[in-house]
Amino acid sequence: MSAHEQLTEDEDRTMRILWDRGGASVGELAVATRRAPGETLAMLRRLRRKGAVDRYQSGRDIVYRPRLNRETARTHALGRLLADETAAAESGLGVVVLRESDVDPEDWADLQAEIASRSNR
Repeated sequence: MSAHEQLTEDEDRTMRILWDRGGASVGELAVATRRAPGETLAMLRRLRRKGAVDRYQSGRDIVYRPRLNRETARTHALGRLLADETAAAESGLGVVVLRESDVDPEDWADLQAEIASRSNR
């Protein structure tokens, strides 16, 4: 997935369901996301174009499964957030995202030091 093809919030929510379940049909995802099947299918097509999901035939259903793993998605999201230092600093969102994730304590300390050094420049 390239830098310009980041996941939107809605796409991320859909991916979380796929990660938790390992895969799901359009109908299952429509129920889980409370969207119309057509809207869900359009979302899955976008995710497929981005390389985030694969689809395969399972009996009579077409099942979508994650191709992008959680860690890669998290890395992309954090990179996007940290690339916009001003927005991250003003909103405090960077701190919320990082504290809710399972970042290694040493990595957390390194990141805090990097943010502090950038804000001192």
